[in-house]
Amino acid sequence: MVMAVLVTAPTATSGSSANVERRPALEAAVIHELNEVRAAQGLEPLRSSPSLRSAARGHSRSMLDYGFFSHDSADGTAFSERIRRYYTNRGWRTWSVGEALLASQGIDIDAAGIVKAWLESPPHREIILSPTFRDAGIGALYAPSAPKEFSGSETVVVTADFGLREGRVSPS
Repeated sequence: MVMAVLVTAPTATSGSSANVERRPALEAAVIHELNEVRAAQGLEPLRSSPSLRSAARGHSRSMLDYGFFSHDSADGTAFSERIRRYYTNRGWRTWSVGEALLASQGIDIDAAGIVKAWLESPPHREIILSPTFRDAGIGALYAPSAPKEFSGSETVVVTADFGLREGRVSPS
């Protein structure tokens, strides 16, 4: 089963720490796949952003640890505020962020399947094919037994955080 959402209600939970593992090869493959799709549409490639990758990994980990699936954090913090902690708007005239999520039970999901699922969702497609976004960070994590909303299932959660920062503001 694959789930992809753009906006959901926040879910406050408390949970236990799952044995969560990063999937850096999958993260790199998702960026590559996103850029292939963008190139086919004549769009500029996304640059890999370490700060957006940290935001995305942290959110994927939190969802697996606490057993929820939402753009908002477990404590109800909006996704844009969560991302801003890593990918600051301070010092920039223009700042924008977007996010795509995917959860898959089991481990039989690859980058092409992830991007295909997002492209089949109109809001995700709009984000992926937006010429606005220039930076991206992917957080792909796996838990052999994810709690609560994932029902103890083997689960992969992928968070894709997209961003734009332009127009450096000179310090006064």
